[in-house]
Amino acid sequence: MAFSQKDFPRWEGERWQDAAENPVIGYFETPEAGYAIGDPQILVPGQFDGEWHAFYHGFYKDFQPFYHHLVSGDGVKWRLRSKWPWRVNPSFLFHDGEEWVFYFTGIADREQEARYGADNFIFARTTRDFEVWSQPEVLLLPELPWEREYDPVGYRAVAVRNPCMVKLGEGRYRLYYSAGTVKLDKCGYEEPKYISFAEGPTPLGPFVRHGQPILGPDPAVPHRNLGAGAIKVFGWGEELMALYNSIYQDDGGYQHSAINVLRSADGIVWEEAPYNPILAPTGDGGWKSAFVYQLDLVRSGGGLRLYYNGRDKWQDGIEQIGFSVLPEDGSPVRKLWDLEEK
Repeated sequence: MAFSQKDFPRWEGERWQDAAENPVIGYFETPEAGYAIGDPQILVPGQFDGEWHAFYHGFYKDFQPFYHHLVSGDGVKWRLRSKWPWRVNPSFLFHDGEEWVFYFTGIADREQEARYGADNFIFARTTRDFEVWSQPEVLLLPELPWEREYDPVGYRAVAVRNPCMVKLGEGRYRLYYSAGTVKLDKCGYEEPKYISFAEGPTPLGPFVRHGQPILGPDPAVPHRNLGAGAIKVFGWGEELMALYNSIYQDDGGYQHSAINVLRSADGIVWEEAPYNPILAPTGDGGWKSAFVYQLDLVRSGGGLRLYYNGRDKWQDGIEQIGFSVLPEDGSPVRKLWDLEEK
């Protein structure tokens, strides 16, 4: 199915307004202690209690990981509620029945790397109150050749990561994920190359893979000529809408990431919005000069807020979280879980 421009939401880049307070989430120690934070997950008032909630992962300069839970009265000024020393990377928050399910990218320690043959894997914890958590349960390991693909020169990363769960119907749960890696030589690290999914009868599986990438690098798409990055999928009437941060290299040889819009009838074959990207690095030396990364989209008033993390430079860059606002939006976009959109 081919979509025309009128089939996409009016989410052109020029319609989004950066919050004047950006970045709104930085470090809760000194800036020198932090290395990178990102991949925010946001709850608006009424979804858990009367406050805004933010969850995100981070690293210190010595690469020791942590996970933060913040609360806010307005989604702009935040205070730290909890901090966990979990070995996690990007996460995804999902609600089903009486429980919250947190899907995480696990960072393998030496024992896990030997056991799983992987650097990153996807696991989940459940909670009802964000205080008492279930034990972690491994859901997906890199097994297929393209999932285990990495650049043999330099940094090794065998990974499945960046989970995103959607409920497509009773007893049908689809876990989107990223896999394979592409090396960013200007940065000294790597980013996801492919996106695919697996389906299961419950939020915790067992999952059966689709088996092939549904998005990957495409030289014909300038903002996706290196990798697909990671995806967040939403409902759009009877169809699906997605936001993803593609990985690309510019004409000067520098790598970047930008946020783009996709639409699909089945969540397998996706079509790019003709105005992509909607949020790109600024190149002005500011907090999101080099990269604009993973995200969450929430309703606020009559519009939308798009939270995301940005990176200021390539080597030794600092990553922080900000948001952009679409003041008026009448689109049918919604999260595919069992909570009503506020």
